[in-house]
Amino acid sequence: MSRILAAILLTTLLCAAWADDHTLTCDTAVSAKCPAKDPPTPVYLADPSDCSKFCECSGGTAFSKSCQTGTLWDDTIGICNWASMVDCGDRPIPPM
Repeated sequence: MSRILAAILLTTLLCAAWADDHTLTCDTAVSAKCPAKDPPTPVYLADPSDCSKFCECSGGTAFSKSCQTGTLWDDTIGICNWASMVDCGDRPIPPM
């Protein structure tokens, strides 16, 4: 019985995580920069309102993603990077 409950809990958590990743969209101005058709490699864009977030394009829409704690979106190299290594420019840095 405990295996069934563990499996249900895991499935619920995974579905909730998937829903969060696929329902929070970025600003429409960011989505406007996404290609209508997905290219072979993912397209990632900086979130202009938060340096700890980025946007992933899918089907012409930009979806919000978050960097791990202690990292910020490095628009120069296109990945989350240690905060001390990132120049956020005008993008706000949230408290860590």
